[in-house]
Amino acid sequence: MSGASQAMHFKARAGDKLADRILQGALKKAQPLFTAKRRKGMASLAADGLDFAAMRAAAQAIRQRVLDDLDVWLEIFEARAVAAGAEVLWARDGAEAARLIVELAQREGVRTVTKSKSMLSEEAGLNAALTAAGIRPVETDLGEYIVQLAQEPPSHIIAPAVHKTIAQVEALFAEAHGRPQLARTSADIPKMADEARQVLRRDFLAADMGISGANFLIAETGSAALVTNEGNGRMVTTLPRLHVVLTGIEKIVPTLEDFATLMRLLPRSATGQDISNYVSLLTGSRRDGDLDGPQKTVFVLVDNGRAGLLGGAFEPMLRCIRCGACMNHCPVYFALGGHAYGWVYPGPMGSVLTPLYTGLENALDLPHASTGCNQCGSVCPVGIPLPDLLHGLREAQNARGLRPPGERLTMRLWGWLARHPRSYRLLIRLAARYLHWLGDDDAAGRRIRIFGLAPAWTAGRDLPVGPGRSFFEQYAARKRD
Repeated sequence: MSGASQAMHFKARAGDKLADRILQGALKKAQPLFTAKRRKGMASLAADGLDFAAMRAAAQAIRQRVLDDLDVWLEIFEARAVAAGAEVLWARDGAEAARLIVELAQREGVRTVTKSKSMLSEEAGLNAALTAAGIRPVETDLGEYIVQLAQEPPSHIIAPAVHKTIAQVEALFAEAHGRPQLARTSADIPKMADEARQVLRRDFLAADMGISGANFLIAETGSAALVTNEGNGRMVTTLPRLHVVLTGIEKIVPTLEDFATLMRLLPRSATGQDISNYVSLLTGSRRDGDLDGPQKTVFVLVDNGRAGLLGGAFEPMLRCIRCGACMNHCPVYFALGGHAYGWVYPGPMGSVLTPLYTGLENALDLPHASTGCNQCGSVCPVGIPLPDLLHGLREAQNARGLRPPGERLTMRLWGWLARHPRSYRLLIRLAARYLHWLGDDDAAGRRIRIFGLAPAWTAGRDLPVGPGRSFFEQYAARKRD
């Protein structure tokens, strides 16, 4: 797999992120904005006389229809795209995708590449591959531009720099743009955005190649659908003489009508908008009479583990439309930020995708990075049962013996107790009395300062204790009373 994964270090990275006060402040401000915007978007859906549950069922059916016959839809897309004047290349993994794009750039004499946001390019480690070949990649999405200056990966799939404060962005701009650092507030955000726009304009005009992702590939017309809130997407796809669309093979939708259905949900789930500022349908290369557009369009369609999920228990994850709603509502994500997850995709979707794409043995903690609250599943616009998939990964870990021996022994003992109620009740009675004895009294009540059997539980907080009787005992006493 391409794109170096640090997912095995999730616990250590999570500890660092929890201790980062600047990061915690940025995340605390961001989460209410995301959730409020989605609520507003869903309210507008209802105001249009549309029901979220019904729309989600329709979107799920569209995505599943594609997955049931993915090879057929890909062949239809390829034929229609080629007929429109594009070239279609296939890549088994991220490394092959990066190689194909570098070779294409070298053949075409490309020196500068402008990029619109593409998570697949992160999977492929594309920027590093281009740079190693002496080709300069420039991220033009504002958030991606910021994290490129910081030499960091994105922290969120729709808001790559959500972890950055205004002061941090100002420091990056001052250094990169060669000017003194200024005191900035939220009122200065439009000025800072305009500054980035002026700097990037030179690259837009000079670039030989533009690289974009695709929110969807439309089989009916051989088109790439690109949905953005910044004009950079259109600059990247129309100004350079060569346009490369880099995306995963699962992004197919059958028809324009299906695309319209999905567009009812994608922007509302992502940013709360009825529709994004820019919705582009990119079909083929420039034809006679066209006033703009690339002289050559190339699609690079990447597997990178996707085909292996078809027909299996984790196939529903391929329905994902990359809206980010799952992470926007995830308490774990907004406690840690995206970088703790260690690879391209953070949050609940990343906790499923990273083990599947990079290997379960290389992301042992991510299936457990969940409270099980199902906020992610309840807001998913294509009905992906994220908690069920996380549980499935945990079961797969246990089946392969990938969990620590002590944990597996504890689970086996718990399973034995669950099948023997009398033994279970006796142990619970003893545990309730032990915990009560272990606690100390203070103004806040009886609490355990140090829990010797599981010290991690009390390493950063006290553990409240009950009255010293099990639930069964208290329930029986109430019935007698």
